[in-house]
Amino acid sequence: MTLKTFNRGVHPHDHKARSANLPTEDVPLPETLLIPVSQHLGKPATPVKSRGDEVMPGELLCDADGFVSAKVHSPVYGKVKRIVQQPLPGGRMSDYLEITVNVEETQTHRWERREVDFSALDRTAVVEGIQNAGIVGMGGATFPTHVKFSPPPTAEVDTLVIDGVECEPYLTCDHRLMLERTAHLIDAIRILHRGFGFKRILFGIESNKPDAIEAVTAAAAAVEEPSVEVVPLKVKYPQGAEKMLIYAACGRTVPAGKLPLEVGVVVANVFTLAAIGDWFFFGKPLIDRVITVSGDGIAEAKNLRAPIGTPFADLAAACGGIAETVTKVVAGGPMMGVALPTLDYSLTKGSSGLLFLTEAEVPDESPCIRCGRCVDVCPMNLTPLKLAAYAKAEMFAEAKRHNLNDCFECGSCAYNCPAKIQLVAWIRYAKNYVRVHKI
Repeated sequence: MTLKTFNRGVHPHDHKARSANLPTEDVPLPETLLIPVSQHLGKPATPVKSRGDEVMPGELLCDADGFVSAKVHSPVYGKVKRIVQQPLPGGRMSDYLEITVNVEETQTHRWERREVDFSALDRTAVVEGIQNAGIVGMGGATFPTHVKFSPPPTAEVDTLVIDGVECEPYLTCDHRLMLERTAHLIDAIRILHRGFGFKRILFGIESNKPDAIEAVTAAAAAVEEPSVEVVPLKVKYPQGAEKMLIYAACGRTVPAGKLPLEVGVVVANVFTLAAIGDWFFFGKPLIDRVITVSGDGIAEAKNLRAPIGTPFADLAAACGGIAETVTKVVAGGPMMGVALPTLDYSLTKGSSGLLFLTEAEVPDESPCIRCGRCVDVCPMNLTPLKLAAYAKAEMFAEAKRHNLNDCFECGSCAYNCPAKIQLVAWIRYAKNYVRVHKI
């Protein structure tokens, strides 16, 4: 069988063996949650709860402030202790709701499955449900999902592509989801198909997950409608990026500066899909998620299901603690993640990984030798070394003229750089400067 893929890219060691075969575990409920109002691209949500207010699971904490925004709900029974301002991973500031958890009462709560009247579902009902549940893209981008599924009337979207790729090294939470909640994912696809009537539904999974390919194929075959085609993909990074996945799965090229809907495609990550199913079948908004905790610096690698707002320190403690040899802590994967100065952060809707890396996993940087290897692997056909040089020289307008914003910060260039220069960090710095100063 010929495996599909995209052009260029890299083949990093996947480092998935420690956690790929470990079933998902529920983290012990923390005594305190820190829930940011900004867990998505777009405008931060606005708190509707104040200090001293009692909350319960699924209750609205923050309302979406505009169309490109997302609601935030309480995962627990508890009380709002205060609203504080703290940085998010990456440095941007956000308000946080600090909630004192009623652990005993929360542990007794159960989400009961309910029947869904498929005949009553149309596009409006599906989009409204997604919006009410506060669902965002959970593959890392955190774009509000109701916006993605609200294309303009002139757009002809005929294909749904499901992202089960999980090409980032170390991360295995998507893999476990496809094995543990396979039928639930197919049910969620049925919801979307009822609303949009897709002509094709493609489920992309890389070939290093043969058990997931088998499980999803069997679950898809068990339902008469819709028809779901599982597309085995060659193992390559960054195949999980929307434009790369669209090309690999269905051969369509999304033009630079354009969105997938321009070529009739919408993409959904498997965790986004699961969250859609949770809302329609259980009435449960997006209040928890699974995160992979791994790296040589953590005692036990695990896939942990935790409430949104769980402190990272609690996740580390649930994995047996941190080794003294830890050199870097990364929120996300090693390719696109963000290094953390401390563990004073908490789980958000977009948190897929928490990595504790040792010195052996963090190479030293040396001067650029102009070899061009970063250019060879860039899936967007950019010149990363030039963009980074412009950033260092504070020539931000020049960087923008060289298609700075087409970079989606996949990290392929930095991985392939023999000098181990932090190319993505410089590019990210330039993009932030251009955005803040409106260049």
